[in-house]
Amino acid sequence: MVKLLEHFWLKIIAISLGILLWFHVATEKVYNYQLNLPITEVILDENLTLADYPPNEVMVTVLATGKQLMRKKWRDRGLKIIANHLKVGSHEFFLNTSNTVISSPLVDLTIEEINSPSSIVLQVDRIDERKVKVNANIISEADDGFAVNPLKNINPPVVTISGPQLIIKDIEEILTEYKELKGLRNSLDLNLSLVKPEVYGIKVTPDTVSISLEVVPVKTRKFDRVPVAVTNVPPGNNIEIKPAYVEVEITGPPSEIDLLNINALIITCDYREKDENGKAALKIDCPPLYKVKNVSTDTVTVNII
Repeated sequence: MVKLLEHFWLKIIAISLGILLWFHVATEKVYNYQLNLPITEVILDENLTLADYPPNEVMVTVLATGKQLMRKKWRDRGLKIIANHLKVGSHEFFLNTSNTVISSPLVDLTIEEINSPSSIVLQVDRIDERKVKVNANIISEADDGFAVNPLKNINPPVVTISGPQLIIKDIEEILTEYKELKGLRNSLDLNLSLVKPEVYGIKVTPDTVSISLEVVPVKTRKFDRVPVAVTNVPPGNNIEIKPAYVEVEITGPPSEIDLLNINALIITCDYREKDENGKAALKIDCPPLYKVKNVSTDTVTVNII
């Protein structure tokens, strides 16, 4: 036991040096290594682009040292496909070591063989651009006593999209990122990213817009005789509704409430949901900008005549 512990640290150092020497030799050795790499770039003529996504990945065999194989960045950067001789149309493109290369410029790696697939389909189209309208994908809800005015200020109101000609011709609008805002009491400005269509090669310029939401104290307006309609009445029956009209108080933005037409208020009850006394609950629908503050009754009586 004493002999085993003699020169203990020298033995540890010797073992460590041996491991380091082995590791150095092992990682400097050149290997043939098979792996899947993503296609991260397809080089076409400057006026052309892909009209569809290329395959996700290609299995290749690379010639690399152990140290190179241990690095991750060159794997993430994937493969570059050189196809700048292609014209507009659908092409079966055969992969080889001349047109399929490692994207990373920082490593000296050689692709020895393209394993699978041996060919890919590339849909090539011309690059075009057009102006499209921006729409805000926002749900805004004011606190009690306040209202959100209709959204008027989107800056810029239109943006430029570029990409495959056959695809962008059908794009009529670009949405902002989804935003849900509740309990608003003050006006606010937002910078929102635009949601790029999930199509290969689409670019949106600019990629963000600014939006102003105006929050104001509400104004109340009273509607005296709003008719009540009954749904799901059994065919062939005449009914009597008491009361046939109700009074409703609606709140909304001052700039909009005076424009609200009584015909935009829809008050209904469902015949199938009346109780044994003939009473049915009212349902009140009004445009999204407005809220129901008060109604003269919550129920009406529905009878067959």
